[in-house]
Amino acid sequence: MAASMKRLTSMLLRALSRLNVLALLADQFRHLTSMTTQRPALFVRAVIILIGPIMFGVSYWAGWQMQTVGELVSALGLLAGVFLSAFAVVFGLRVNLAARPTKAIERRTARLMDESALTVLSAGLLSGVDSIWLGALSVSIPKDQPASVFATGVTVGISSLVVVYFFLSVRRMHKLYTDTFPQVWTVRAVVEGPGEQSKSEAAATIDSRRRGGSG
Repeated sequence: MAASMKRLTSMLLRALSRLNVLALLADQFRHLTSMTTQRPALFVRAVIILIGPIMFGVSYWAGWQMQTVGELVSALGLLAGVFLSAFAVVFGLRVNLAARPTKAIERRTARLMDESALTVLSAGLLSGVDSIWLGALSVSIPKDQPASVFATGVTVGISSLVVVYFFLSVRRMHKLYTDTFPQVWTVRAVVEGPGEQSKSEAAATIDSRRRGGSG
């Protein structure tokens, strides 16, 4: 009996592993490190962990109540679709790189692609969860009545996390673009360097003094 229960539990856990979305959030959380030192980005990790409970507490303490829910459901559903589309684009770019890049630039680009893909996919997941929660909430509350203080607090907590991941996704995509395709000002700074710039400034100063002395 005990052996059969153990096998049944093992089969159930394997079946539920396909629905385990926490693995995605855990993988994305591990990628929140510095690009140069590889150390954990403690501030960003703290924001991700604390923003939801803090905003829930603020909303609950202030007694906020949502008056309408339907508009948020469609907006968050659209946002989730945008994030998933962005993930598809980044995934396609990542496939074009070798599975194990050899050059330092390729390794950095691959790492940025991996982090960007996980970030936008996590943002899409959170947006979808928020949309599902609001959809269920809109069905459960009576018509023409506001949502409860607790339900509004949960919505504010999840939505604040969606906002954080939105900015994380935009920043990661921006970093991926500027690192993959260096901009004009970046190339100019690398080529000229601070020493060359100081020499140019010094030469300009000398020329101005000569003109003033000759006049």
